[in-house]
Amino acid sequence: LVFDARVVDMASAERSPASPASASPVSLKFSLLVVGVAAALSTHFAWRAKATNVFKASYAATWLTLGTATILYVQPDREELEQKLRASAAARADTNGVTLVSAADREAQIRALKGASLSGEEPRPR
Repeated sequence: LVFDARVVDMASAERSPASPASASPVSLKFSLLVVGVAAALSTHFAWRAKATNVFKASYAATWLTLGTATILYVQPDREELEQKLRASAAARADTNGVTLVSAADREAQIRALKGASLSGEEPRPR
């Protein structure tokens, strides 16, 4: 058993196409999906045949493969998520953490709060 002892820099979003970390994650997802579906089918047929030990083994294999494949297909793409977070952080850094609101919007908020305090109701969000 040989382990690859390379250090992965999490800050760099650029990866070489030949790196093992990006070596076709779609094929990994798809292979897990295929194996999971096969395990689910074997679970069904083992249940119908009342083969208890085979059912237990295939049920566990179904959860490990089909469950993992489902999670991998549902979760967002890592690179896309990193780009969104970087763009959000850059926008926040440009305004120094202050949310910019136009003067007209601020006046409308003040009027809504004053009107709500005079009538005794909670202000409604926009």
